[in-house]
Order: sequence, then C-alpha cells, then structure tokens
Amino acid sequence: MRVLLARHGETDWNAAARIQGASDIPLNARGERQAYELGAKLIDMGGAAPDYIYASPLGRAARTAEIIGGMMGIRPIIAPALRELSFGEWEGCTWEEIGERWPREFAAYTADRESYAPPGGESYADMLSRAGPFVDSLRRAEGTAALCVCHSAVMRGLLAREQGLGVAESYRRLRLPNGALVELGSLD
Repeated sequence: MRVLLARHGETDWNAAARIQGASDIPLNARGERQAYELGAKLIDMGGAAPDYIYASPLGRAARTAEIIGGMMGIRPIIAPALRELSFGEWEGCTWEEIGERWPREFAAYTADRESYAPPGGESYADMLSRAGPFVDSLRRAEGTAALCVCHSAVMRGLLAREQGLGVAESYRRLRLPNGALVELGSLD
C-alpha cells in the first residue's frame, strides 16, 4: 500500500515559531482552512486517493484528519505511533530561546539530533522506534493508499530514514510547512 504523510494545519504556536512537540495545541483558523485544502487536494487525486486515514492522537492532527475524513467519507483511526516527538522542557519555546536557556543541551542536540533527547523529551531514534514499524506495517497491508496525518518531526524522521539522510541533513533538504503532503518513496 502507498503511504501518504500530511502535516497538520497551523496552530498559534506554529505561527509564533514555538516548539509544540507533545503539547496539545489546537488548530487556528488558518489551520482549519489548510485542512480543508488538504482534503480538496486528496479528493482531486481520484482513484489515487487514500482508502484509510490514520492520525496522531494530538488534537491538531486529529482535527485535520477529521476534516479530511469528513470530506472524503472516511472515518480517521487514531494511531498513537504517529504522536509528535516530545521536546520535553523545550516545548513552548522558540529555537532562539532554547539556545539561550539550555546552551549545552542545545549544542548536544544540534550535534546529534538522531540520538540526543531534549531534557524530559525523546530523541528522533525513540520516535522512529514507534512510527517506523507502524508505517512499515501499512506498506505491507492491503489497499491502495493510507494517509497518515501527523507532525513535522515524524514526517522528517520517516522521510530521512527513507532517503538515508541524517536528521540534520533533512533540515537542509526538506521543507514541511503546515498542510504539507508527501508520499513515502516519491522523493527518491
């Protein structure tokens, strides 16, 4: 089965460049519009549109999936494996604030995003240990396509794994704005 990844619509913290991680921040009005735009894009795919919709349990992704599912007549399935990477104590801060308040920890994170976990958070490797097997199981399942509505770090980690990139390199190569839609395997 083909696997499509979609990033949830915008939240107020996205608009303010604040790290959300596992914090449950709702969509703002622009984010709701982005979810409807994603739904319209998927409907336009016709026979290539997904048969299934899975969503992170965080409200911003679940609501995005609910809007898309309502437009397509598909009931989304909550998939805890798609939950965003936890940034622990850094959640609610901007990257600049993190660098100022946790200079040593931020330097360690910047040097090794794959295995370093922010204070009280998880590493990309931790997140991929749950998201990777879930997505791999979808690829082996019956059906045309599945849509996974998730988050930027989850998408980045899965796409980096797929392309053999380090996470740091993926930040230079991949742009994943709110409402982004990509297919695993399509960026090779």
